Amino acid sequence: MNYSIKDLVKGAKAMSKSVFGQKEEYRIKFNHEEDGLWYVDYPNWPFDHHNLLMVAGADKLCAFLSDDDRTTEVLVRPSNKKLELDGYAELVQKDHSLTGGSTYDVHNLEGFNRDIWLCPVTLFVLGKYPKYMYVKKA
Repeated sequence: MNYSIKDLVKGAKAMSKSVFGQKEEYRIKFNHEEDGLWYVDYPNWPFDHHNLLMVAGADKLCAFLSDDDRTTEVLVRPSNKKLELDGYAELVQKDHSLTGGSTYDVHNLEGFNRDIWLCPVTLFVLGKYPKYMYVKKA
């Protein structure tokens, strides 16, 4: 995990594309890999692959949403305000820190009753830790 200045600049460029290209809704894919763990599918990720690992409940959410236990794709709508969206689970931010990730309480997802934690890769994917996230299977 010792990154050079060149690595960090490459990562900052990837993050700036994400931040400045914010969308209303993101389509995000997750893969259950041969090691038995779930990873976000982030093409051209400039850092170590293990940084994409889903843990602390996020892995359980991937498994819960997967139809084949190999992949799952979700639609994510980040928001700083509460929205009323039919068919979406609501994730409400409980706490966060820039380098420590963000914890979310999951609402409106029958059969899934636990918090999830999202690591700082969220900043590369969404450009922020939103107060609310709305998620549904793609």
